Amino acid sequence: MTYRGDVLRVRLSGRGGQGLILAGLVLAEAGSREGLHVVQTQSYGPEARLGASKSDVILSREDIAFPGVTEPDVLLCLSRDAFSKYGATAAAGGLRLVDRQVAAEIPVGDALVLPLVDTAQSIGDVIVTNVVALGALVALSGAVSRSSLRDALRGRVKPQLVDLNERALAAGWELGEKAASPILPATSR
Repeated sequence: MTYRGDVLRVRLSGRGGQGLILAGLVLAEAGSREGLHVVQTQSYGPEARLGASKSDVILSREDIAFPGVTEPDVLLCLSRDAFSKYGATAAAGGLRLVDRQVAAEIPVGDALVLPLVDTAQSIGDVIVTNVVALGALVALSGAVSRSSLRDALRGRVKPQLVDLNERALAAGWELGEKAASPILPATSR
C-alpha cells in the first residue's frame, strides 16, 4: 500500500461535472466498509461546471485529527485546469495519475499517464471516466479492496447504470494492474 504510516490521503481532481465527488464518496464508503476511519471533503465552488474541482479522501487506521488534505499521497487529475491547480500538491514520492488527454496538452513531469477517458469511451460512455479512474487509482494504491469498492459503487449509482459502472471499474482496475509493476510493488488486494 502507499499509506504513509497508517494514513492515505487521496485527491481526485478534474472539471466540475466529471463525477469526482461521487468517486470520492465511493472511495470513502469502501474504506468505511473495511473498518477504516474516513473523511471525504469536496470543493467545487463557482467552478461547479467546467472549472477545477476536487474531492479529498482520507483513509486511516487511526482517528483522523485534521480533515484537510494538503499533500495527497495519491493525486488524480482528469483535466488541464485541475493539473495546473493541484498537480504540484502531491506528497514527495506520492503517486500522480493523469489522463492521457491532459498529458497531450501540457507537460506532466513524472506523473503516471493512463488512457482513462479513452477507456471510458470504449466501454460505452465518457460519463464513467470517474469510475475508470477510481478503479485504476485503487488498483495502484491498494487503498481498499476491489470487493469493497465494487459494493460501495453499487450502492451509489442508479440501478440501470450498475452494469456500465461495474465494467468501468473492472477496466480501470485492469489499467492500474498493468501499470503497477513498474512503479509500485504488487498489493495483496
